[in-house]
Amino acid sequence: MRPLIGKLDMLLLGIGDAPQKCCSKRIKDRMRLLKDDVQKISSYLDELSEVEDPPPMAMCWMNEARDLSYDMEDYIDGLLFVPPEDPSLFANNVKATRSLRNWCSRVKTSKTQVISAETLSEFRMYVQEAIQRYQRYNLHSCRTLRRRFVSHGPMVPPRPYEETADIVIDGRMNEFINSLATDGDQQLKVLSVLGSACLGKTTLARVLYNRFRKQYNCRAFIRVSKKPDTKKIFCDMLSQLQRQHPPQHCREIDLIHDIKQYLQDKRYLIIIDDLWAASVWDTINHVFPKGNHGSRIITTTQMEDVALTCCCYQSEYVFEMKHLDDDHSRKLFFNSLFGSEKDCPEQFKDVLNEIVEICDGLPLATVSIASVLASQTVMSIDHLTYIQQSLSSCFSSSERTRQALNLSFNSLPQYLKTCLLYLSMYPEATQS
Repeated sequence: MRPLIGKLDMLLLGIGDAPQKCCSKRIKDRMRLLKDDVQKISSYLDELSEVEDPPPMAMCWMNEARDLSYDMEDYIDGLLFVPPEDPSLFANNVKATRSLRNWCSRVKTSKTQVISAETLSEFRMYVQEAIQRYQRYNLHSCRTLRRRFVSHGPMVPPRPYEETADIVIDGRMNEFINSLATDGDQQLKVLSVLGSACLGKTTLARVLYNRFRKQYNCRAFIRVSKKPDTKKIFCDMLSQLQRQHPPQHCREIDLIHDIKQYLQDKRYLIIIDDLWAASVWDTINHVFPKGNHGSRIITTTQMEDVALTCCCYQSEYVFEMKHLDDDHSRKLFFNSLFGSEKDCPEQFKDVLNEIVEICDGLPLATVSIASVLASQTVMSIDHLTYIQQSLSSCFSSSERTRQALNLSFNSLPQYLKTCLLYLSMYPEATQS
């Protein structure tokens, strides 16, 4: 609701592409009344959003209230903003999602709206009906079901990346890492990191990249997705290798040619993170010249056939990630939460060890739960037992990780939740 309230303020203050549309006292008075009612609904939504597992009636009311706010916001957008002559300029500049492009097209084809006192009155009638339903359903009683974990102060800054990575990487991984540095083979070599989600494949790849990048003439860390845009991949790769962006309208075939030419006589390190299909690897692999400069390519994937394809079915070049052992899991958890295990209060150790065990050696779940606990102003056995029981109800590793991330999201302040939801509009692997 906050964006809607802000836009109502813009109209009242005469800000926007057409400020003269809100000039009569009668219209401004109705808009102020509408804004007051919208603020009341916004406060109700804020309270219900902090409820642990809201009842179906509350969920229904929240969805209806949000839909109403979207309708009002669409109407006000038509009053405030005049669309550009070419909506593709806006869409391309911000790498907008399909929904934003559709919005540009829709607004461009519609006639400029004129503010209407009748429309404001109609919206206010709907808002007042929503307020009456909230009171009639007795939804204010849900406030007693507030979430147990909510961040009330500044978020705890994350621990330095290098510290967490060093804990996740065990002795077996170190052997794999060191083999990259000590291997005297000067032929181009492809290594692949294989493992299920949340095991730390990207963490390992990032450690390799940061540790050895200075030993290579050029380098690139490329993030792929389930449905990759190969032109975007090549454009990103070339910009990282050359440290400058290629021309905006460069063709894919030209990008491939430029990458090949640039790498021809160089020792390079390339990370291809999160490959999902062997066909994508086949497309990307064509750009790498097969020289004898000691170049290395490292891929990460959840798919065994993709890992083997990358390494030409030489299994000795495939490193399979495993779950963290008990010692590394505890060290990662307690270091993230207290700085070290010895700093953990004795009365919390038993239940915290149970939580670590439930995380099942998954680094992402372990760090997420530790971050939730670190953000709390007060820690109690009751709170810790609640988390332990929540995670115990999940049977698979993926469910536990999902629940851990859910707890992390729910503990965020409301404004950060909104930021994350806005970011979720963008396609996977989108970069700023």
